[in-house]
Amino acid sequence: MSGDPEQEFFADGLVEDIITTLSKLAGLTVIARNSTFVYKGRAVDLREVGKELGVRYLLEGSVRRAGAKIRVAAQLIDAHTGSHVWAERYDRPLDDIFAVQDEITLVLATEMQVKLTEGEQARLRYTSTGNVEAWTLWVQGLSFARQAVTKENWTRALALWQRALALDPDSSPLNAMVGLIHVGDARFGWWDDRPTALAKGRRHATKALSVDPENADAQITAGYADMIEGQWDNAIAHIRKAVETAPLSADAATLASFILACAGQPLESTPLIERAIQLSPHYPANYLGHLGNAYRLTGRFEEAIAAFVAYDARSAGFGLTDLVIAYQQTNRPDLAHQTAERFLVLGPAFTVAGWLRTQFRRDRALLDAEAAALTAAGLPPE
Repeated sequence: MSGDPEQEFFADGLVEDIITTLSKLAGLTVIARNSTFVYKGRAVDLREVGKELGVRYLLEGSVRRAGAKIRVAAQLIDAHTGSHVWAERYDRPLDDIFAVQDEITLVLATEMQVKLTEGEQARLRYTSTGNVEAWTLWVQGLSFARQAVTKENWTRALALWQRALALDPDSSPLNAMVGLIHVGDARFGWWDDRPTALAKGRRHATKALSVDPENADAQITAGYADMIEGQWDNAIAHIRKAVETAPLSADAATLASFILACAGQPLESTPLIERAIQLSPHYPANYLGHLGNAYRLTGRFEEAIAAFVAYDARSAGFGLTDLVIAYQQTNRPDLAHQTAERFLVLGPAFTVAGWLRTQFRRDRALLDAEAAALTAAGLPPE
């Protein structure tokens, strides 16, 4: 409420943790933060928002932080009628922010009459870290990590999360996400050589899982590392566990879809990315890339092409290599060549060899065929 960017991070983090916790409950469908945050700071008709998102209930509120004190106001709205179901205001010391989160999530589950299993009751308590300063750094890092996957964005996120981890080295979520960035580095070659980056990623993933075996992000990080190393059975096991422990997390579903598609399980991959889009109607552009990839690998080429075209429309240049492959594989070489020429204008340093270093398929013949399609369309091999 103050207009202070630092407090905005604080409020965003509170919402992020509540969404993450609620997404672990099988009795709820919880819309992802990418879609709910578009309404932040706007005067909206709550009943219209409910229709747009396809939900029965909306949680809204505000946060004010003053020195060592916080005020959190929260209310649960019936989106069909616009009436209040529950409202509360919390005036607490700053260190109580995590207790406030727990109270809100428990009340929400109760008010929405969700029947909780014993395991879900245990998972209802969630914070990234018990250290307020580390938590603030964590949510600041999320603001960069939630943007496009680039070296610049992930460098900023990593710097903030490493500072947070120094304050709370036993945090499972912090270790999981720091590990994920290092595994991303192993794929894209931003800082370290691949073995070094993988070792760092695995060390953090192992730590995260030792603290909390139910942490979906840690399972994803471990599975991502397994994929890069070609340990496909282990990768699939970790990814399935991630989806089991966070069944309604759009982010977990998206990464799981990507890894399962690479692992030769596109039929299992497709409903996951479709679910992620359902959970996040205002989904990030990269979801279209994962959707198109799953469709192409299941032979649904026209739907794949539509997804890649939409991806490029939202983020110029993204999805074009996949579009080239799809056109080439459906005997449309003219369109493949035109798309390749446009891509080279946007990414003149591209080579098929460089692309291959970032791609993974359990079936090597599939990857070789994709590389051949790019080369046939006129993209430079080396």
